Order: sequence, then structure tokens, then C-alpha cells
Amino acid sequence: MENKTLYLIDGSAYIYRAYHAVAPLTNSKGLPTNAVFGFANMIRRLINEKQPGYIAVAFDSRGEVFRHEMYKEYKANRPPMPEDLVPQIPYIKSLVQAHNLPMLEEELYEADDIIASLSHVMKAQGHDVVIISGDKDLLQLVDDQVHMLDPMKNKLYTTKEVEEKYNLPPEKLLDYFALVGDSSDNIPGVPGVGPKTADRLINEYGSLEELYANVESMKKSKMKEKIIDNEEMAYLSRDLIRLKSDIKVSTELDDFTITPINEEALQEIYRELEFSSLLKEVKSSAKIPVDNFILIDNVEKLTEIAAKIELSDVLVLDTETTSLDPRKAELVGVSLCVSLNEAWYIPVGHKNSTGEFLPGQISLAELKNFLMPFLCSEKLAKLGHNLKYDYAVIHHCLDIRLQAPLLDTMIGAYLIDPGRRSYKLDDLCLELDMQLTPFTEVVDGDKREDCFAYVGLEDACNYSCEDVYGCLALWQLQKQQLEENDLLELFSQMEMVIMPILAEMERRGVCLDSNTLEELSQEFQ
Repeated sequence: MENKTLYLIDGSAYIYRAYHAVAPLTNSKGLPTNAVFGFANMIRRLINEKQPGYIAVAFDSRGEVFRHEMYKEYKANRPPMPEDLVPQIPYIKSLVQAHNLPMLEEELYEADDIIASLSHVMKAQGHDVVIISGDKDLLQLVDDQVHMLDPMKNKLYTTKEVEEKYNLPPEKLLDYFALVGDSSDNIPGVPGVGPKTADRLINEYGSLEELYANVESMKKSKMKEKIIDNEEMAYLSRDLIRLKSDIKVSTELDDFTITPINEEALQEIYRELEFSSLLKEVKSSAKIPVDNFILIDNVEKLTEIAAKIELSDVLVLDTETTSLDPRKAELVGVSLCVSLNEAWYIPVGHKNSTGEFLPGQISLAELKNFLMPFLCSEKLAKLGHNLKYDYAVIHHCLDIRLQAPLLDTMIGAYLIDPGRRSYKLDDLCLELDMQLTPFTEVVDGDKREDCFAYVGLEDACNYSCEDVYGCLALWQLQKQQLEENDLLELFSQMEMVIMPILAEMERRGVCLDSNTLEELSQEFQ
């Protein structure tokens, strides 16, 4: 039989690890999401890095388990589950299901017991097992066929690593844990026996039975008295820590074969919880069709689109430049649209590999004459994403100040959800099932600040037109959301009025008295 490896995830342990590892997060509706986010990243990282062929996730059963019948105080000192973790549990389990990972849960048993039982079955069939957990109790399962990976520490425990950590082989850990106890699970052990003492005793006597068979030969001491007085508690502790290996589990390795994710279900979870970074990796978002993206390569075409803009009440614009600093940026091109039926790209600064300007472009003077009446119109709304940057670029490069009314979808997104992690157009469009082309892709990894100037005209057209298309689609949804949340007045009468003022402040900067600063520098030294 071919040796294969089954990866077993201790789901319950990692719910808490994820909860404590990730800072508190909520979506726009106030739903806590940090544990789900951490858990999702753990699964994603494991699958991407280890590429397992067989995998399963085990969870504790709800309520009391068989150990409570043995010792009613088992886990009695554990605080209840944090209130903000409770509503995240269903999402974590839905996440596992959306990944099409077998989910194991057995009434009256804990995840550790399911993992131990399944490990026992797979070992008997000659297969290897990798346990994904940070729970020390599971280290008692480690042997030549079973290893444990703690992904938080990125540490793999084999027999050698266990011996280095505890100075004991894995098969003797159960007796060691029985003496030490476990305060987190309220397992008493032998009072006063710590790790060093337990290590010495098990190494000297070999087992719990041998320790008690020879306890009378020990020198008289308080430690000896504690060991004798707590014999019953030591054996009870061992029974509580011992993992079950006879739970009924599937014996078919193929039942745990990893299968493709349910992209639609995973998208729905990521979208509801607003995990934009993870949503990018689910590839079912539709690419924006480029059939109606038009490259404006002569003045006659400018005249044609001018007629269409004149019939509209909103103009979406986006600038492509040579720098993120609008005070020194040179204009490479401008994309425009007034509807989702068509978008236009006007190139002005594209170059070939030797730095010469490509043919089929519009001059800056022609672009200024074309844009001036529209950008200075007090009736036509100007819409953009991070419009303050475009405002500053157009002022710097064309000496045109955008006149109100102005609309900015980045500010709209902030007002609708001030707590979200990303306001990038790409991330916001993903939540509308639209996948924009990444900037790194269109520039083919070029690291130069002015790299977009060297992008071919057709590629630049498609890339830039995607931005105005996505911005308009986003605004059509945002406008309704701003109205529903009674934010439209704040958006239009406050934020959009302040935006050009801030742009002007940033452009002008602050006057500094360099002589005074130099004097202060010398004085402070």
C-alpha cells in the first residue's frame, strides 16, 4: 500500500488561537470578524504551503464531554467563551465547508480524541499523519508516523523535537502530564510537582506505576508525602489527559481527499465579512469587458465623445501619471466615461523603450482645450476615486481647477464604513464581483516610478478604462447607500466642499523659516 499523509487540523484550538492572534475586527454591520479572519488565513496558508492531498478539521462537541463524568470539576475554572467570539463560530464552520474540507465533530468527545482515533486508524493502514495544532496534549501521539505542526510557531514536532523539549520520549508524556496536571483544564495532577520534578521522576522510575510501586523507597520529604497522598488524583489526572483512540471514525483515506473550494460560497462569506484581501484570491470575480473601451488617438474622436459628455450629468475621470506625488507628476493619460456602456482613454505621455513619445497621442494643449469646459462646468458633476489626487494633477499639469459638484467614491466608502481595512478601488470593486487588473500586471513588474509611461497604448487604455468603469459602478451603489444612511448631505455639503480646499493646501504647502529651524537645530543639539 502506498504511504500517504493525512493532515488533521485541531479546529477548536485554532479558533481561540486565531481569536487572540488577530486584533479586534468588525465588518460595517458591527459583526466581530477577527477569529474568522485568522482561521481563514491559517487554512489558506496550510493549503498553499503544504498542498496536502488529504485533510480534515476536528471540532469539540458542544457542552459536556465524557471527562466530566469522570471528574465534574473538569475545565470548571475556564471562563465562558468571549461574547464577541460566539457569533463567529458559525462563520468559521461555514468557512471550513466552503473549502470543502471534511469536518469532524462527535458528541461527548473533544477534537483531540477525534484526532487521536483517526491517527490510530491511519497508522494501522501504513499512512502518515500531520496534526496541525499547538496543544501540548497531542504531543503524546507523536511517533515515527505521526508528527505535529504548530503553524503559529512554524515548528514541526517529531520524536526528536519532543524529547528535546521535555527530556522524555512522546510515549512517556502522558505520565509526565499526569504528575504536572493542567491548570487550564483544571486537571489537578500532584500538588507541588512541577515540570522539573516530573521530568526527574519519570526518567528515574519510567512510569507512573513504577513510581508508586517504589515510592516507599524514596527519601523522606514533603514531596514524597504529596506523591503518596495524591496517588488517586495522579491516576485520575492521567485518565483525564489520556486521548481516546477508539472513537468510530472513517477508515477510508479517500474520504479525506482535498477537493476544489466552493468559490461561490467562499465569496459570499468573504463579501459579508468584508475580507477584501482574501476575496481577491477567489478567482470567480468577473473581469470587466473591454470591448467598449475606446482609445482616443486623434482630435476628431475628441469631438465625438464631447457630444456624449454634453448629454450627461456626471463625468467620471481618472488620471495616469509618472508619480504618486501630484506636485511633480507628469500626465501620461486620462480615462473618462459617462455610462457603463462605453469608456475612453486619452493618451498624452506614453513612450517607447528609448524614451521617445509614441505616435497616436493627444497633445497636452489639445487635451486642455477639450477638458476645460467640462471640468469647469458648475452643472456637470466630476466623479473619481481619490479625486483629490486627480484634482491636484489636473491643476498641476493642465492649470485647470475642477469645479463643484465633485464626487469621490473613496470618501463615500469611508462614510459608509469608517472601520474597513481597505478603501482601494480594486478591493471595493471585488465586493461588486468585478476584478480589476492589478497595476503590477499592466506594468509587467517595472519598478520605475514613471513605469506607466512605458505601457503600450492598448494595454493602458484597457487598464485605465477599467478604473472609471468600476468607479461609476461603485458610485451607483454608493449613492443609494449614502441616501439610506442619511449621509448624502454630509458627503456633498461637507466632505466634497472640503476636498478641493485640502488639495490646494497640499499643493501650496506650508511656509518655513529655514534660518529659525537651523538655529533651533543647533540649540537642541
